[in-house]
Amino acid sequence: MLKVITFTIVAIIASGARASDLGINYSAANDLLLTAPSCEELVSQHQSICNWKKNIEPSFKTPVIQTSSCKKISSKSFSMIVSSCLPEFVKANQHKKLFKSGANCWGTALSFKKISNRPRFIWSQEMKYWLDSPVCRKLAPKEQKLPGDIINTFGPEYIFEKDEASNKGIQFWEALFPGRLTAPQVDGGYSGYHNFLHSETFISDKLAFGKDSPNQLDRFEFHPMNEVYGRSKDVDCQENQTRSPHYRENQNPPRPIKGSKCDYFSLAYRCENFENYFAKQTLTASDEDNLATIKRLQAVQDKLFPLLTIAGKTFPKNEISQMVKEADLIAKESLEELKIAGDKNREMILTLKFFTANGIRKSLELADLIPPTEAL
Repeated sequence: MLKVITFTIVAIIASGARASDLGINYSAANDLLLTAPSCEELVSQHQSICNWKKNIEPSFKTPVIQTSSCKKISSKSFSMIVSSCLPEFVKANQHKKLFKSGANCWGTALSFKKISNRPRFIWSQEMKYWLDSPVCRKLAPKEQKLPGDIINTFGPEYIFEKDEASNKGIQFWEALFPGRLTAPQVDGGYSGYHNFLHSETFISDKLAFGKDSPNQLDRFEFHPMNEVYGRSKDVDCQENQTRSPHYRENQNPPRPIKGSKCDYFSLAYRCENFENYFAKQTLTASDEDNLATIKRLQAVQDKLFPLLTIAGKTFPKNEISQMVKEADLIAKESLEELKIAGDKNREMILTLKFFTANGIRKSLELADLIPPTEAL
């Protein structure tokens, strides 16, 4: 994944980007500091952030942002502090230095939908599964994007090496969809298919929030929409909801994607809060037991998040061993259960259990506390 990101970012930057007229900075109190050519623009962006927080925290009372909170810097520049409208996680973690690798773009985007309490690593196959599940939906053509929607970017797949059998995402795909993944027809180079590159949370037409990769150098922060990783500079290819990625699966034949119109493109999706979704479903006793197990695993994952944010954070070896032993056992059992046909709720809950368990191991691997079992 990191190899793909390193390669493709060169091509994207080379295409050029118009500088945004919205400046993004951070105050000493770690509030968001926006600058723009007009107060009206700042009010609009601030209001969008407030609406995003309301989407995440329904009890939040959305204020009406006034131009009086705008400060004139020069004849052509104004600034505004955004504080109370920042979601709790954003306020606590935006732009802060990270000390270990871990959570990635997909884990950050879905954490605001409560797939986990804090961002964790999410595999591309896991993200693809949820986008195509009843929890999420692809926006219709010309449907208005709203704060909290997820922008997903796609680009030409570049093959560096063979598919890794130990990759947890591939193991899941093969268990649930045997034979669906198609082997590349090239040993290296562009494959003729699309790769799922990146996801970020949409705030406004000028603002997004996310994390570029699992690397510790990539922080949780706001980004200008015209700089979202993998998002085409061609407006015809931005959130063009009539398009679909041509994945390397189901024996699809390769296409000459690289260099074609919209070889890089983005799609917008709207996802529900995971907890709210399952609360509305009619579940079996087994489903409820699995959700309870997921809650317990999420609590372990919460303990691991400070590995990213606190220098030198670690755990005793016996505690690490116990966490990994339990997580591996649950992941193995979940994968075997996924091979047995059942209803959609059962499938989704087992999928969540499998990846939540594997997320614990992945967090410890990325923090260099245990040896890796797949490419980092």
